[in-house]
Amino acid sequence: MTKINTKKSGVVRTIIFPIRGGYRAVCLDFDIIEEASTRLEVEEQIKEVIVGYVANICKNKLNDALLNRHADKRYWDMYDSYQKLITAKREAVNTSSATNKVSLFTTPVADLFKQSAYCSA
Repeated sequence: MTKINTKKSGVVRTIIFPIRGGYRAVCLDFDIIEEASTRLEVEEQIKEVIVGYVANICKNKLNDALLNRHADKRYWDMYDSYQKLITAKREAVNTSSATNKVSLFTTPVADLFKQSAYCSA
């Protein structure tokens, strides 16, 4: 949780996990939450919202502090827990249904700026 994002560097971490009736995606670095009935749908939604969020920051020349609005600690704990579980499973060359239902992904901030017509970082 200590990394600092700027318009030129950093990463955006996201976790997707099942909830009753669907899936939830949480962008840990921007404190954005999306929900949908399918995993694919929520992944597409969160990516679209993240790109829009970054575009708005660029377009309006907003402060880098908006790239560091951390989500609630419980989501970070969940992210850390699944990251450790995935690493342990990889080392044991074994997967379980619990790790198959959760997705973790990171995107370099610079890549998000490239996707926005408003950004020239």
